[in-house]
Amino acid sequence: MAIDPKLNAQLHKRLPIGDDEEILGVFRHHWFVYVSIWFIGFFAVIAIMASAVAFTTPASDAQGAANQYDSIILGVAIVLSALAAVATTIPAWLKSQEQLVVTDEAVLQVLQPSLFGSKISQLSLQHVADVSVRKDFFGSILGFGAVTIETPGEQANYTFSAIPSPDAAAKVLIEAHENFIAALESGRLPTSIRKDGQDSHSVTVDAVEYQKFLDFQQYQASMARNEPPAATKQADTNDTPNT
Repeated sequence: MAIDPKLNAQLHKRLPIGDDEEILGVFRHHWFVYVSIWFIGFFAVIAIMASAVAFTTPASDAQGAANQYDSIILGVAIVLSALAAVATTIPAWLKSQEQLVVTDEAVLQVLQPSLFGSKISQLSLQHVADVSVRKDFFGSILGFGAVTIETPGEQANYTFSAIPSPDAAAKVLIEAHENFIAALESGRLPTSIRKDGQDSHSVTVDAVEYQKFLDFQQYQASMARNEPPAATKQADTNDTPNT
């Protein structure tokens, strides 16, 4: 998916993303999330104003006494309606700040639990064990669902709810994971998820360090088999006198 250059610059500035790290996808909540929040607030305002109208419609024999409290009742209703509107606006704004960002190296989940605090969770693509999609009744009809990124071991899973086109989001995540694993196995870190299918850039691992890593793996494997490593065998062969 194409990322707006302005949004790309903002995310690189706001999130812990490297300068060479490319953003592959940005996912937010479906519009149904905001509609459901505003519906609750609208219903609350209607209920408050309807109650106020009912209390300011007195019986004929008590009209004079009731009119004394009309202004107070209406004032209280207006204040409560304003509070209900604020209580609706804040959750809607908090949800609008949440997003799931996929780069060619990691997955970042940005949550906004309060007005003055945010939570950014980062997961390397290497630690993505599986990606699942879950849709409820409304999600199946309107085309949104929750995407869960499963991690190995005791590490907590990442779940982002109400994503539009969750299957497409899961595909981006899976392809990014597969490319990252292929990069690790080959000693490179290429990014190959593009419209033209071409690599935009690659980071080459230092050959000497990578060879040390392979030697260390071979040493661990030989120790597990109770065998001396290859270098030790070669040295023992060279030290054996000729007969």
